[in-house]
Amino acid sequence: MRISLAADLVGVPAHVLRHWEDEGVLAPSRRNGNQRDFTDQHVNEARIIHRLRQAGIGLAEIRELRSSPPGHRSARLTASAERMAAEADRLNAAASFLRHTAECVHPVVDECRQCRDYAIAGGLRSTLKTPA
Repeated sequence: MRISLAADLVGVPAHVLRHWEDEGVLAPSRRNGNQRDFTDQHVNEARIIHRLRQAGIGLAEIRELRSSPPGHRSARLTASAERMAAEADRLNAAASFLRHTAECVHPVVDECRQCRDYAIAGGLRSTLKTPA
């Protein structure tokens, strides 16, 4: 299939697929006239690349993962998954704090235990004076 259809199926502009090819993470075959020919397999690979990019994994890492032995790939993916889980925990805590502060009636952070606990857990210990 042509690049425009493949791009539509993946949900990215065609220039993104060209860039991924230039970066060595996607390798469609070529037709007469040097036109890219994407198969269903290429589209599925591009979908995975797209999802990895959305998760914050760079093209250099994706290229390395594609060429890595399975054991190395597994360790890298596990480390990335752990980083993402930690980031998700951080974002969930921030969202919870925002929901709390939308209704918090305390004018000073130290007057509200939930606000103070969030600030301390967020690494702001050095800038807040917490009661002993």
